[in-house]
Amino acid sequence: MRITRWNAITRLLWVYPLVVAAQTAPNWTRQIPQNFPPARLSHAMAYDSAHGQVVVFGGANGYGGIYISAQALDDTWVWDGSNWTEKAPQTSPSARAGHSMAYDAAHGQVVMFGGYSDGVVSSDTWVWDGSNWTQKTPQTSPSARIYYAMAYDSAHGQTVLFGGGSADGVIFAETWVWDGSNWTQRSPKTSPPARTAHAMAYDSAHGQVVLFGGEGNSFAVLNDTWVWDGTNWTQKLPQNSPPPPGGRSINAFVTAMAYDSAHGQVVLYRGDLNETWLWDGSNWTQQSPQDSPQGRVYYAMAYDSAHSQVVLFGGEDTNEVTLGDTWTWEGGALSAPAPSIGSVVSASSYGGFSSVAPDSFVEIYGSNLALDTRGWTKADFTGNQAPTSLDGVEVSIAGQKAFVNYIVANPGQVNVELPSNIPTGAQQVTVTNKNGTSAPFNVTVNATEPGLLAPASFKIGGKQYVVAFHSDNVTYVLPEGAIAGLPSRPAKPGETIVMYGNGFGPVTPNIPAGELAEGNSQLVASLEILFGETSGKLAYYGLSPGLVGVYQFDVVVPAIPDNDLVPLSFKLGGVAGAQTLYTAVKE
Repeated sequence: MRITRWNAITRLLWVYPLVVAAQTAPNWTRQIPQNFPPARLSHAMAYDSAHGQVVVFGGANGYGGIYISAQALDDTWVWDGSNWTEKAPQTSPSARAGHSMAYDAAHGQVVMFGGYSDGVVSSDTWVWDGSNWTQKTPQTSPSARIYYAMAYDSAHGQTVLFGGGSADGVIFAETWVWDGSNWTQRSPKTSPPARTAHAMAYDSAHGQVVLFGGEGNSFAVLNDTWVWDGTNWTQKLPQNSPPPPGGRSINAFVTAMAYDSAHGQVVLYRGDLNETWLWDGSNWTQQSPQDSPQGRVYYAMAYDSAHSQVVLFGGEDTNEVTLGDTWTWEGGALSAPAPSIGSVVSASSYGGFSSVAPDSFVEIYGSNLALDTRGWTKADFTGNQAPTSLDGVEVSIAGQKAFVNYIVANPGQVNVELPSNIPTGAQQVTVTNKNGTSAPFNVTVNATEPGLLAPASFKIGGKQYVVAFHSDNVTYVLPEGAIAGLPSRPAKPGETIVMYGNGFGPVTPNIPAGELAEGNSQLVASLEILFGETSGKLAYYGLSPGLVGVYQFDVVVPAIPDNDLVPLSFKLGGVAGAQTLYTAVKE
């Protein structure tokens, strides 16, 4: 029952042409599209990478106080680089303003949370798939809030939410992360002070979420800079920084940010001062564009990767007139920056460990890593040998070439299988493309770094389930109906189910990294898979025939009591794996 193709996780691969900026100096340009959304403020924007469009949802057509809009809107619009188009989804969130959105690259969806309308503040979560909105039902969720900020942390595959305000004026200092199905509150050792109306963006070049400014308690206006590394917040102390807002209290709502991946910089626009600033990972630098949008508050921005532009839309001007204009920021002639690595982890759907191993897949995050987005195809192989270069992108570890499986232009990502004979210990990784070679990035190589396939989308009710298939290679081993749209049922004792792994080490007969597995093999190390405390008989445990570098485990389910939450673990060479996983068994 061993399968010959990978069907557990599919990716939407979209290839965008590299757009070269026409002007030589950074500048804002007023766009005059044929169609455009009605004027609005306090709306949300995000770039939908899967469909190559900037998405706008909701907002209000005027200002009626922080929690009361003149009329909240429930329309969805997309920007294709030259024109706006209104979408007509079958289902849609209710009208709202003061919400935020971010693109979840791991699930190919735009995520939206919260907002308000007519004094009612929401705590609902919705996702946009390019044509329709779907409401999610997470087990845990942030409380109702507005004017918080969100950004997608590519290095850790999570959408990060910070701060915001409640209907009764409470301002939060909470950090939450969204994994595609549930919200989890984090408890970092250090955190920014409570705030609302701040801005956040993911700095791919440095593998960090950047937070700036906002309004704190007692209407304090802020101009501090913080970064999130997936675990903790750290305050940065740049030599230069945008000044704090002044004047009326809503001048705290003057800042928006977006990450310009073409230039490896976070772009910040200060609407009250008509100022544009750039963040390079350590300092803010003010720009001097020839043109700028008129002064405004309550506007929104997103970076359009397909056209290498930051897009700004709407807001309210200094005379409290609601705006419906579109502006784009181009960072000037591209200087073809060399790749820069921000982080390296083992395959995130297989545990995402900070250490790696020979023969295993790893994910490299950073900026300028690739100029397009695609995975390897049959045409890239030489016989049964995987490519070591994909559209000019190469990866080296310990002086040896890795096998390049997948490249992403924005956010920058390269997935590779590591060579079989790299030494253990501290090693250096570099990424090379036509624009140069990155600075070395240090990683720790262990002999094995095993993990079973268990992506964040299989976390149900706060419990992480392993991906396992029944013998039809279609039905998943899960409680029935556990994940909408996926056929599933629990496994029966005596049935053989199939799981997949990464980083389990050498097999016999030897099949080196980068080579298509054309026959059966078996792990050199001993393997035990446990359902609770009971071992399952292994019918097969080696590389999956027809695939490169993916381990396949055919396991006979032991006779154990019915349970939708059976702890599932493994021991490789007598050493327990690090994941906490579950499966479902029912006679």
